[in-house]
Amino acid sequence: MSLHETRKIKLHQPENFQFDSIPDSHAWDNLHDHPTVEPVGPDTIPIIDLSDPKLIEKIGKACEGWGVFLISNHGIELKLLNQLCSQMHRLFALPADVKLKVAKADSFDGGYGGDPFSRFLPKYTWSESFTVLDSPLEHAKKLWPNDFSSFCDVMEEYKTAMNRLGRRLMHAMLLSLGVSEEEINDTPFGDFSKIKTVYSLNSYPPCPEADRVLGLPPHSDTGFVTFVYDNGVSGLQILRREDDNGPTRWVTVPVVPNTFVVNVGDLMQVLTNGRFHNMVHRAIIGKTYHRMSAAYFFSPELDVKVSPLSKLIDPGVGPLYKTVTWPELQTKRSLSYGHALDAFKIDSN
Repeated sequence: MSLHETRKIKLHQPENFQFDSIPDSHAWDNLHDHPTVEPVGPDTIPIIDLSDPKLIEKIGKACEGWGVFLISNHGIELKLLNQLCSQMHRLFALPADVKLKVAKADSFDGGYGGDPFSRFLPKYTWSESFTVLDSPLEHAKKLWPNDFSSFCDVMEEYKTAMNRLGRRLMHAMLLSLGVSEEEINDTPFGDFSKIKTVYSLNSYPPCPEADRVLGLPPHSDTGFVTFVYDNGVSGLQILRREDDNGPTRWVTVPVVPNTFVVNVGDLMQVLTNGRFHNMVHRAIIGKTYHRMSAAYFFSPELDVKVSPLSKLIDPGVGPLYKTVTWPELQTKRSLSYGHALDAFKIDSN
C-alpha cells in the first residue's frame, strides 16, 4: 500500500512505511513544548487500591487534585487481561489489506482506522486503532472468517467486566463529593441504560525517529470517564499544570502491572461543576517497543443532557457550565481539538 492510498482513507499504517526519514505528513512540531518528568515525588500519580477502606476519600482527592489515577485490586482477572492483550496483538499483526476489510466508512464508525478526529489534525498520528461501538462480531467475521469466535468471546467478557467496574467507580466518584444515593439515581449513573460505552484497541508501533512523531496529540476525553489498560509498554503522558512544584510539565504515567489508568473526562467536569477536572494527555512513541492499549470510554447516551449537579453549585456564583450533550461536545472538539469544554463555560462577568 502506498502512502497516498493510506492517507486518502485516513488510516495510519506506520508498520508499512519504508522511508529513510519521517515524511512531513507525520512529523510533529512542538513535541518538547514542556519538560518531561518521571512520576516521582510531588509528581507521583496516585495509585488507588479498590479494596482500601478509605477508597471514597482517596478517589475524590485524586479526581480533584489530578484528574487521573491508577487503580489496583479492581476485580478483573489477570487471565482475561492477558487474553485481551493477546487478541490485540493478533488483530494488529494482520496484513494491511485484511485490516482494511473493516475500515471505518466514517471517522466515528466502528472498525479499523485512526483517531475519530484525525481529519481535523494538522499531521498524521503514528498509530492505528480498532473501535467497537457495540459488538465486534461482523467485523471479526471478515478478519478471521474461520476463527472469529475467540476474539469475540474475549471482547464480550471484557465488555461485561468493564461495565461492572465502570459503574462501581463512577458511583464512588459521586459519593466522594457528598452526593447521596438518591441524588445519584437522578444522574445518568443511576440508570445505566443512559450510559453509552465504546472501546478502542490501539497500536503504537516503534519508530526510529520517535521524537518526531506522536501516537495521539494532547487532548482530553469528552465523556465521563476513560479506563486504559496497556501491554506493559510506557507511552502515556499527562499534562501537569504549573504549580508550587514546578512549571507546566508532561508526567509519564508509570507502567504498573495489573492496573488501569483512569482519566476524568470533560463531561464529568461539567457534572461536578468543576470540582473534578479533566486530564489533558497524549501518547508518545518509543524507538524500540510496540505499545498497545485498550481504552474503554463511559459517556452519556446521545440524547442525555448533562449539567452541573445542583448540590455542587455555589448559590452565590451559579453553575460554571452550560447544559450540554455528548454530541454537542464532540462537535466542538472537531472544531477546536483539545479545547472543546471552553465553549460551554459560563462567563461569570
